[in-house]
Amino acid sequence: MANSTIYDNPSFQHILFITEAIILEKGCRNTTLKDIIEKSGLSKGAIYHYVDSKDELFGLILKSKITEMNEKFHKTITHSLEEISPDSRFGVVSQFFHSRQNTKDIGNLIFIYLLSQDNEKVKKILHDVFKYSKETGTQWIKMGQENGVIPSNIDAAKMASLLMTFSYGLRVTQILTTSEEDKVELSDIFHLIMKTLS
Repeated sequence: MANSTIYDNPSFQHILFITEAIILEKGCRNTTLKDIIEKSGLSKGAIYHYVDSKDELFGLILKSKITEMNEKFHKTITHSLEEISPDSRFGVVSQFFHSRQNTKDIGNLIFIYLLSQDNEKVKKILHDVFKYSKETGTQWIKMGQENGVIPSNIDAAKMASLLMTFSYGLRVTQILTTSEEDKVELSDIFHLIMKTLS
């Protein structure tokens, strides 16, 4: 998977934007690199400069969403932690986890699509996304520990894996669930875990 510095490239940002629009219009399965080339106005070589396949491009979109979320998290948490009391900090963290869920989210559509693929390249893409997500989540938990929001005796990497397990399960559950009463929020799971560990 490509280096994260490509996300700063305007041409690559254009490719991501166009790809997301096509996915929302046609779905992941029906989106092709040919569609992306035609709608972006870029050459085939420009697209293949970044990726070898649409699945790889979809994986990079997932990573870009995690990067965006990480930047938003740091802005929100840093600003909030400076202004609120230690007793209120837990609520800020749980609210952020709550804001991550959105059934119409392009990341959810791509994630479910990639899970349906059965080849080694896609498995590697998903592994890279998982690893990147886990590293990001571990940083968040450590930040919570440093600010007294999360108990310091918790293993940050294991907690990140646990929250990701719930998060990935929730993505699938949201697709299968038709009633509001059956839906579970990630923030509810976060609260339950933290109460159990306190």
